[in-house]
Amino acid sequence: MIIFYLKKTGEIIGTINGRVHPEEHLKSFIKPEKTPKKDIGRYIVPFKTNFRMVEEEVTEMRVVDKKTMRVENVVIGKRMVKKGAGMKPDVPFANLIYDFELGKKRIYDYKMKLNEKGQVEGFVKKPKT
Repeated sequence: MIIFYLKKTGEIIGTINGRVHPEEHLKSFIKPEKTPKKDIGRYIVPFKTNFRMVEEEVTEMRVVDKKTMRVENVVIGKRMVKKGAGMKPDVPFANLIYDFELGKKRIYDYKMKLNEKGQVEGFVKKPKT
């Protein structure tokens, strides 16, 4: 997920959903018409891959009939292999990111919480007006 926000207020102005983005998404930019590009912040939510160990068969091609020279795959053993098992946000506010992705909460009801250096620390719920 890529989130675009106003640097001064932390207000979210747009998002690009997804966990893995092509190059054109990473180069794209969302901004209001009269707002300078330098006033817009972009935050790419970091995701990390979860892995699990699964058993996989090891096979090789062998001649099973010498008369006809028929060749088949034969299982010669098993080994444990690490396989990808999805991705999860690599941030302290991961549950909120899940809620945004699933549609349980609207991202536009929140603002970005920034530290003194302007780095993203999380989200703050906007007061109801």
